[in-house]
Amino acid sequence: MVPIALVFSYSLSYCRSIMRGIRAFAKSRPEWVLLPASHELHAVKTLRERHPRGIIGHIYSNEVANELQAMRKPVVNVCGIMPWLRLPRVGVDDAGIGRMAALHLADRGLEHFAFIGHDKQGASVERLRGFREALSDYHVHVHYWPKEGFQPQGWAASSTTDLLRWLTELPKPVGLFVAGDVWGLQISEFCRQLKLKVPEEVAILGVDNDDLYCEMSRPSLSSIAVPGEKVGHEAAALLERLLHGGAAPKTPLLLPPVGVVTRQSTDLLAIRDLDIVKALGLIRSQIASPLSVADVVEHVAVSRRSLERKFRSTIGRGIGVEIRRQRIERAKDLLVHTDLPMSRVALQSGFASSKQLSVTFRQSTGLTPSGYRRRNALEQS
Repeated sequence: MVPIALVFSYSLSYCRSIMRGIRAFAKSRPEWVLLPASHELHAVKTLRERHPRGIIGHIYSNEVANELQAMRKPVVNVCGIMPWLRLPRVGVDDAGIGRMAALHLADRGLEHFAFIGHDKQGASVERLRGFREALSDYHVHVHYWPKEGFQPQGWAASSTTDLLRWLTELPKPVGLFVAGDVWGLQISEFCRQLKLKVPEEVAILGVDNDDLYCEMSRPSLSSIAVPGEKVGHEAAALLERLLHGGAAPKTPLLLPPVGVVTRQSTDLLAIRDLDIVKALGLIRSQIASPLSVADVVEHVAVSRRSLERKFRSTIGRGIGVEIRRQRIERAKDLLVHTDLPMSRVALQSGFASSKQLSVTFRQSTGLTPSGYRRRNALEQS
């Protein structure tokens, strides 16, 4: 038997995703015995008694890193918080995440941009670097949370006063890139507290695509999906090479982000026309209902001709096309991130039937809904 210690913060969806990748690798290694342990130092110290042959860990503290290195066993780190640790590492391209965030927010027509992160965390620093590189023609407003060290539970309550002032003083509308979903959820709640409209005034984008945090957010949080399972699989493969005497790589293996999962927190162009904002808000909130163009016109209380003209001049498409676009986007999200049958996907996307969904979806994307689901399942596996 080959005992393999897994040192993770199990509250993080990224860590759980990595463990799925490790599990998939271990299925073909029956000699591996997986020994899960939390990241707390006292739990890590107990691993000595279990004599692991190798270790994979999400390591973000010097104390834990020192304890693991003292065991003198091969260690693979899957955390980018402390990239200076002298440990083999598999992770995600954090600068690439920042560039992807910038492009997504810039595509919303925004001209003001902001970032929330930590200046002592490598992953956060790299995400800001990529974000700034892609927005080199713009000023990026930055707010750092004050606590040193990684805080999986999110923002410290004692540090909110400066943050609330900073959010209030940001130029609006602004695209706000937040270094993780747990903080994105908190920022969304702070915006509610300040009566700042999301996404009309503050468009918020997180990282990790944690479905719990993203759907708890009000409105739901857009997020950059990362290849956690691939990271886990590659980390396990690297550990096996080290266990067989292979040399540690000189540079980390960094995998590109999967893509942006667009939800309500960024699903709006930067629009100052209040009639358009009001109309898009209705479409977004009622997309699962049998909403018609007439319903939108009645809600805004202007003539249909006037509203259609505003839609075309502002966002480049008519009201009906925008309703259909948002339904397709909702269907894409459900197809990739749920196992709902097509009839339920259609219903929750505002289509009258799965047949109508199939016809409209294929016209829009060139794929059937089931084909889109299969393709994205492969890309994220």
